[in-house]
Amino acid sequence: MIFIHREPQSTRSMLVEHVFRRARVSLGPDSPPPRFIVRQYTQSLLAPEPPRGIRARLDVRSFSVAQSRVHVLIPRIEGCGRCILYLHGGSYVATFTRQHWNFLAKIAEKTKSVIIAPDYPLAPGHRWPEAYRMLFALWKRMGEFLPYTSTVLMGDSAGGGLALGFVQALRDARLAMPASVIMLSPWLDVTLENPQIGTLSPVDPFLNVEALRVAGKAWAGRSNPRRMEISPIYGHFEDLPPLSLFIGTKDLLLADCRKFRGLCAVTDAHLDYYEYEQMLHVWMLLPIRESGHAVAQITGILATQAQCVDVGAVLEFSQGG
Repeated sequence: MIFIHREPQSTRSMLVEHVFRRARVSLGPDSPPPRFIVRQYTQSLLAPEPPRGIRARLDVRSFSVAQSRVHVLIPRIEGCGRCILYLHGGSYVATFTRQHWNFLAKIAEKTKSVIIAPDYPLAPGHRWPEAYRMLFALWKRMGEFLPYTSTVLMGDSAGGGLALGFVQALRDARLAMPASVIMLSPWLDVTLENPQIGTLSPVDPFLNVEALRVAGKAWAGRSNPRRMEISPIYGHFEDLPPLSLFIGTKDLLLADCRKFRGLCAVTDAHLDYYEYEQMLHVWMLLPIRESGHAVAQITGILATQAQCVDVGAVLEFSQGG
């Protein structure tokens, strides 16, 4: 299924885009070379732990798996809910932001879903194998308490790419897979060699190609950047659970998302593709009207592709090991 959102861009969305452009969040080609981390978020927005306001809205529990923090957000709502394993974005070099927590709280409350949010190992201190080892350990622990048929794997940006790489790794290891995978503005190819990126880069007010390349190389280390685990677009997509992908047309990652859509069509992979005109990178996390549309669609995906989860099992799982 292909869904193209063509409603006029909301006023608030245009204002947010204007702010990003005025702040030169995405540095132009004539700007000085980026430092190791050139982020679209300022340091003040980073929040590795759920903020106090989120803890007031949700039951938050945290523990460690393979020396990495894992946060469990449990909505205070009765009824059927699902479980979401959420992998945050940040170009593989930055942790959660306040926008992530606000978005996850919204998803938890609207869908009655339990959110499992690991702060997986990041570059430059770590490389992709350490993140995968941590995720495999977490996945094993989840399976001891929670049915995989109630779990949806979701991620934004780098986390969206990691979600696609991880589900392929689960398949190749012949392990149980999630009920479905939802990718939000995913980074599918760290090489950024798609020729269409050059066309999209000037209209993207958020991402900087050179900064992404530096981060991608740090994440890959000495490994081939075209490894499936690093750039999942180079994998194969047979025998995967249903996939859903959300992307905007003012996002330089659109080039590889459209390429991925074509690859899925050729291989008969089950992909529901949502393209929003005039939307920038990870707009779902922003306080704009279009974010509400995406959340409503995510709610529908969760309701139809995952079974209910037992809250008692969630509470037992969230006590840690």
